[in-house]
Amino acid sequence: MTRLIPLLALTLTACGGRPDHLAPEDDLTDLDVALVNQDSTAFAFPAALDGRVAYVTAVYTNCPDVCPMTMAQTQKVRQALGPDADRVQFVALTFDPARDTPAALRRYAETWEIGPGWRLATGDSATVGRLMDRLGIRVEESRRDTFADGRVYYALSHTDKALLIDQDGRVVETYGGSAAPPEMVAEDVRALL
Repeated sequence: MTRLIPLLALTLTACGGRPDHLAPEDDLTDLDVALVNQDSTAFAFPAALDGRVAYVTAVYTNCPDVCPMTMAQTQKVRQALGPDADRVQFVALTFDPARDTPAALRRYAETWEIGPGWRLATGDSATVGRLMDRLGIRVEESRRDTFADGRVYYALSHTDKALLIDQDGRVVETYGGSAAPPEMVAEDVRALL
């Protein structure tokens, strides 16, 4: 048995050490999606990841329940990564580009006290919709109300999903965005670094 342990370690090293469950699921390198972050800085997804591992979620700032849990879980993932978090790009795409302007996303970023290496991303509705479709993230309007003063409020039903993207722009794992176990995600991220 003691002879098998070094052999197993050598085998994992020879294979790059990446666990089987982190095999590429979708290659995103054919995409060139124009987005804008919370600071009104334009960037192209996924090219702007610059060969870094990325943890991608989707939220919207008016969400009353799941999205705040997703943001909290993402912060826990960052904490679980410790200093390795600086080597990861965190991206939160908005489900609601009509309301989630860069200014709205900046306020949301301030509320959540997000640090560097985290982009809250929006763009025109059609572009964001196509990206969401490609990522397998679904959204639809679930309720619409018009107030007496004419203001319209709507809520969205959406997928609760997080994606882990490797340095080569390939999706290698998916998690529940609001329920991703931080230590497990951190272990997966470290396997890619």
